Amino acid sequence: MGTRRTRARFASRWPTVHTTVVGAIGASLIVRGFLISLVTALVPIAMPPVAIATHDTASCAGGAMQVVAHEDDDLIFQNPDILHDIDAGRCVRTVFVTAGDAAQGELYWKSREDGSRAAYAHMAGVANAWTTTDAGVPGHTVRLETLIDAPNVSLVFMRLPDGDRTGSGLVVHGRESLMRLWQGQIASIGSVDGSARYTESGLRSALAALMTSFAPTTVRTQDWTIAFRRGDHADHTATALLARQASQDDASAHTLLAYGGYPTWTRLANVTGVDLRAKESTFLAYASHDRKLCLDPWCPIDVVYSLRLSRQYVVASESVGNVARGPGVRVTASSEAIASGQGAHRAVDGYALGEPSAHGREWATEDGRAGSWIRLDYPAPTTLDGVVLYDRPNPRDQITAGVLEFSDGSTVSLGALPNNGSGLTVWFPARTVTSVRLLVTAVSATTRNVGLAELETYATVPAPTPVPRATGAPRAPSSTSGTPLPQASAPAASN
Repeated sequence: MGTRRTRARFASRWPTVHTTVVGAIGASLIVRGFLISLVTALVPIAMPPVAIATHDTASCAGGAMQVVAHEDDDLIFQNPDILHDIDAGRCVRTVFVTAGDAAQGELYWKSREDGSRAAYAHMAGVANAWTTTDAGVPGHTVRLETLIDAPNVSLVFMRLPDGDRTGSGLVVHGRESLMRLWQGQIASIGSVDGSARYTESGLRSALAALMTSFAPTTVRTQDWTIAFRRGDHADHTATALLARQASQDDASAHTLLAYGGYPTWTRLANVTGVDLRAKESTFLAYASHDRKLCLDPWCPIDVVYSLRLSRQYVVASESVGNVARGPGVRVTASSEAIASGQGAHRAVDGYALGEPSAHGREWATEDGRAGSWIRLDYPAPTTLDGVVLYDRPNPRDQITAGVLEFSDGSTVSLGALPNNGSGLTVWFPARTVTSVRLLVTAVSATTRNVGLAELETYATVPAPTPVPRATGAPRAPSSTSGTPLPQASAPAASN
């Protein structure tokens, strides 16, 4: 999370805080934080994620990509969504734009990369062993690491310099920062290991190339809605702005989501129970490698961490090619819970959220089970070749089988949707239609009100490609990570 860091204590410990320890924050803040976070705070941290899927994924497209500034931003601000995707066996790739070095040198930023590898291996429930290749960004050397026993999970390390919380840049890096690059104050920025140098347009192009090659239908980044130096880290804001531009440059089908950063600690806690325990244990796997985080009982209390881990907020959403969100699209359903704000239109609002964290962001029926349906009518003939379906994220209500029915009389059958709100991408031969209806044909035994968190329809969903199990000599997280990459191209600045 950048250069301004504190020693960490987790949610399971912080109720012992006395107001004298945090006098600058004030007694009223402690009382407020205690009341809104008590349920999420009193949980053990050392628990693994649950419901780990088998990772024999045969293809990788239609997955999720995260673009974040630092090596813990994904774990703090975008979990449990990443956990849900990995548990469901979805293809997941996270791009770390900076080294998060905090002017601490190579040993420190490499240790943070070690922490990221450990955290993702923990989420996947497999051995922490990776292969390293070049990510294939034209004109640049970019490090891609793939988890050997779960090759649907991969990490990209761009290693650009930490720009300090204010974005002014660090002296050791000649005051280079993402914010200054975005604002045109510097012409280019170079990675801390000397592997690449980027202009502003070149960095955007590199991010777009990473999106295009991985072909995700979900892209997550940080908060582009907040101005620089208005409560969030400048690296977070700049990364989000660059990722948003890259998303617009990438013409393939996807939805881009902005996740709130530092300011979300003032909002109500919305990560609880099993999700919170899994999120905490994942962060612990990372934090054990980060020497700036203290995990021992005698370390100073950090209320901020306990507040952040119990929160995850999506603050903005944009789509590329999702015609379900186009003008004039009419959404109808067999039933809808209007009184609770869970109308059919919520299935196409761009936010794949729902109960328990965001009750009003999903479509829910009233006592609907098998036989329930939702239909999209387009204002003109529309070409489709894929849909992405997000079940309601609560573990009780689940669609276990369904049929997509098109206006041309064709159908596509589908099986169970992931039962944690992760996306299911369904591909089919392109067809031009005026409507598509999802008919639910089977539900889980515990279902009371079937529904969807989101329904996305696209004409540009990339076809799935094989994901070979990683081969070659694995590298352990503790081994050197500064060696040349296989078939890496020479560093260059883009125009």
